[in-house]
Formats: sequence, C-alpha cells, structure tokens
Amino acid sequence: GLVFQGTAGSEFNAYDAATGDKLWSFAAQTGVVAPPVTYTVDGEQYVAVLAGWGGAYALSVDGALIADKAPVRNVSRLLVFKLGGKAQLPPAPELAELPLDPPPSKASADVIALGQAKYGRYCAVCHAPGAVGSTVLPDLRRAGSLESASAWNAVVEGGMLKDNGMASFAGSLSKDEIEAIRAYVIHRANEDKAIEGTKKVARR
Repeated sequence: GLVFQGTAGSEFNAYDAATGDKLWSFAAQTGVVAPPVTYTVDGEQYVAVLAGWGGAYALSVDGALIADKAPVRNVSRLLVFKLGGKAQLPPAPELAELPLDPPPSKASADVIALGQAKYGRYCAVCHAPGAVGSTVLPDLRRAGSLESASAWNAVVEGGMLKDNGMASFAGSLSKDEIEAIRAYVIHRANEDKAIEGTKKVARR
C-alpha cells in the first residue's frame, strides 16, 4: 500500500506503507499541511489534497527556521493526482518581500525588554518569535508603521486593520506597552539588518 503526506517544505510525497521508503515526490510550490483523500470515478482512482501554507504552525513558527531552507509561499489550490496524469503547475509566483529598512533603534534597554515581554505574550503567536515572521502574515520588522508611533498605535490600539484580521489590543495593552513593542521590533529589525548579508538572523 501507499501512504501520502505533505510537508511544510512544499512537497507532496508517497511512501511505501510497509517499508517507509519514499517512492514519489511532487513539488507543490507551497506548504502542504492538510490530509489527502482518495476516491474513484468510473473505476479510476484519484488522490486529492488542499495545498496552501497556513495553519497554526505556519503562523507561530520562527520565520528564520523556514528561511534557512527556502521561503515557503502561500499558493492556495486543490491538487488532484491520478496514475498517468500529465498536467503541470504554472511557474511559481514571485515571493515579494519588503526591504529591511527600519528606523534607528533609540529606546532604552528597559523599554526594549518590556516590549520583548509584551511581544512574546501578545504578538508572537501570529507574528512569530523574535519578530521574524513567516510568509503568511506581515513580517513586522518590515512594517511601514515602524516609522511612526501614531501609525503603529492606530493599528495596535485603534484597530485600523481589524477588517484584515488584526484586532485592536486596546483592552490588553497600554499606550506605553504598545510603544515598547514597537521599540522592540525596531531593535530586532536593526539587529537583523546588520547581518542581512549573511542570510542569518539574530536569535533574540
């Protein structure tokens, strides 16, 4: 028999159920985290899987762990396979990435430490540890609102992006704490910009 499994590394694989040997692999161009299904139509068997990079792992994993291998883009599509199938995917779309160009980090160590603590509690679950986001939600190190305390506050406290899924944290964070989070993200962005050419990120 066969066992099919998708991977976060953009592969959809088939294994020998008895030995575990990999027998076949398909480059899906995106993470595959959903379980596949199989069915028959007029006596012909198909295997189908919903492909797309998302879910809890894609949101919360440190983006650096992904980038160390290759960026995983989200390309949502239904993939269906059959023996002898010859269809091919179109070329993978470009993965657009904003430049890492933060404002200077000027906050005190105490403010940055407060921001790190609050970021870890309220932000990391979606925007990833260390502010190194995956490709599912915005990488805050590259956010344009880092340049302006009022713009940052309009998003975090004012709920300016609530229709896009970014809820207001007005009931959970004070203005000083929101500004401390901005200071921490600026600090992290400057750390990583300093070593950007090495293809690594600071582990903070």
